[in-house]
Amino acid sequence: MVNLIEKEGKTISEAIVNACEELGVSKDEVEIEVVREDSKGVLGIGSKNAIVRVEIKTGGLSEKAFRAKKILETILGFMFSTPQSVKAEETENRIILEVWSVKDKKTLIGRNGEIIKSLEYIVGKMASKSSNEGKSKRVAINIAGYDGKRKDTDVPKKVAETVQKVKQSGNSHSIEHLSSYERKIAYTELNKQKDIKYKTVPTKGNSKKIVVSPQI
Repeated sequence: MVNLIEKEGKTISEAIVNACEELGVSKDEVEIEVVREDSKGVLGIGSKNAIVRVEIKTGGLSEKAFRAKKILETILGFMFSTPQSVKAEETENRIILEVWSVKDKKTLIGRNGEIIKSLEYIVGKMASKSSNEGKSKRVAINIAGYDGKRKDTDVPKKVAETVQKVKQSGNSHSIEHLSSYERKIAYTELNKQKDIKYKTVPTKGNSKKIVVSPQI
């Protein structure tokens, strides 16, 4: 991600606008240094464009964290008529994006937190593509106090219990009612197991189940 650029324009204001548009940020989010002021010359002869050096104020965030914050703000801008402020914090392994001002939080959370989890996946992927610093950190989104992780810890447990039943009985068993986000977690856990196979089967609504069977 580029944090610092030089741009020119007929005036200083135009140069700043050009720089901010290229960086994808607002004027309030940058530090501005005038490298050269504009000059009209004499009768138009010897006129010079203004040049500014503009640097993004990341607030101490890593490249991925800052980009993730901007991406989520952009997505929310398309979803709601009023601007939504996103606060970004970082831990050793995670980038935490918090949104508190949204009125209709159900729109962002979705059933069983599926929308918020999808947002985490999309924002994380997009932010990683344009960043180096903080690239390995996972993006977590908190909407008005809901972080979408109430079921996350249950999925590995369900997988372990189902695999144990399959190995003990020699029969197929299912992990029911999983969202797309939860299925990704389940696949990761299942791929760690030996002597089993699995397939995904559609059920009613948007959820699906995973059928786990003995490896023959």
